[in-house]
Amino acid sequence: MAIIRSNVRLKTGWLAVIDLICLAIGSVIGISLRFGPSDMGPYVYGHMEGWLLFYAGVILANYLAGSYMLQYTFSRFNLVVTWLFSLAFALLIVSIMSYAWFVVVIGRGVLLLSIISYSIMSLLLKLLVYRNLFQSNVFVCRTAIIGIGQRSRMIKTMVESEFVLPAHKVVAFIDIGSKSAARKDAQESGITGVVVLDGMAPDIEDIVSNLGVNLIIIGLESANEARKFYPQLKRLYFEGVEVLPAISAVEIYTGRTPLDMVNEEYLVQSNINSRLPMMRRSKRVADVIVSFLACIIFLPVVLIVAIMVKLNAPRSPVMYSQWRTGQFGKVFRIYKFRTMHPEAEQETGPVWAREDDARITRVGRILRRFRLDEMPQFINVMKGDMSLVGPRPERPEIVRELEKKIPFFEERKNIMPGLTGWAQIRYPYASSIDEVARKLEYDLYYMTHLSLSLDLQIILSTLRIVVNGRERVGY
Repeated sequence: MAIIRSNVRLKTGWLAVIDLICLAIGSVIGISLRFGPSDMGPYVYGHMEGWLLFYAGVILANYLAGSYMLQYTFSRFNLVVTWLFSLAFALLIVSIMSYAWFVVVIGRGVLLLSIISYSIMSLLLKLLVYRNLFQSNVFVCRTAIIGIGQRSRMIKTMVESEFVLPAHKVVAFIDIGSKSAARKDAQESGITGVVVLDGMAPDIEDIVSNLGVNLIIIGLESANEARKFYPQLKRLYFEGVEVLPAISAVEIYTGRTPLDMVNEEYLVQSNINSRLPMMRRSKRVADVIVSFLACIIFLPVVLIVAIMVKLNAPRSPVMYSQWRTGQFGKVFRIYKFRTMHPEAEQETGPVWAREDDARITRVGRILRRFRLDEMPQFINVMKGDMSLVGPRPERPEIVRELEKKIPFFEERKNIMPGLTGWAQIRYPYASSIDEVARKLEYDLYYMTHLSLSLDLQIILSTLRIVVNGRERVGY
């Protein structure tokens, strides 16, 4: 698993510092308003363990939710949801410890005033300052790309995207001996405004030093071309300059594993390094608990949806089931509220749905938009057929077809399918082979980078889709 070890991580780490400063100032304001400035010192020292628990809870929750990572996009909705989650998580920790120690670790009045002060400062700073801060020269990540081919130009476009924060700037392409015709073609195809340097192995360190490079990305079409640079690149890495192969850069900056850069060796190594074996039991426990609670909490919504579906089509069943392919190829029945007409596939057989699909009912279109049709799948999660988070479960007939046409599609069988997933929130629509292949890239990324933090980010993003509503295409 590729990780940006120092530069970008240290720069995004300033968000945690901002949170700590806001927490400290918020605490000072809260104590001052509640007891007055003169009692500040005694109250802080007398409740030190409570403040440490509260601060740690907020920082840990933000970390798990991905707030201190390199950002693919900047969403105000996600910011607010993460803020609510971090406060709820911190208050839960404080409450549990107060109950366990039989003592109030922080007074409720002080805590409430501190939370209000912290929230106002933190949200305003992140809403008003965040983007400008990480687009400034202080935080910009100066990047050099080895190679001048098509892959190198793709990497430049990728890292300089306006949605990537902290901002990146490609300051040089390093040509390792391309023919003059290749360099001319590269310059005519998009390498403009960026210096192209002749680079031989001994020159790499000087180039990096002179240009103040923080990040080097190997954009060569063949990994063998970079072998003669390995000693210099390794030295730069240990000196604190990030060095990334192309596939790792694409994973970090787009959240997907590109199929055109993948081979069997890479997948085997990624699977060995994956956290899946360690996460399997903890994911199962979380699946059962959350699904059970969801069935209880959303029971009124389920009843309302069932009535809507029945009124829309009185002679049709409210729910339907379908065979889907699960982990290791096991076939199971999935349950959903009906969103299509009962005879939708009598003539066509299993086919992809389209955004303007005439088979979808009026009520079904609303249910799909807010994903309410998938609520019965909590039953599948409790039964152990599915997880809360994982690749989308596909129909066996379609799986057999896709495995013949898309390389490595069978890798999805190694993980339990999910009610929501990384591919669903990052690339929601797929109605062709090429689009399914792109979704597979996100599934492969999820499998190799599986973590509690990633699952939490997916769930929070799914909440945004449910609240805002987004038209979804599926089977």
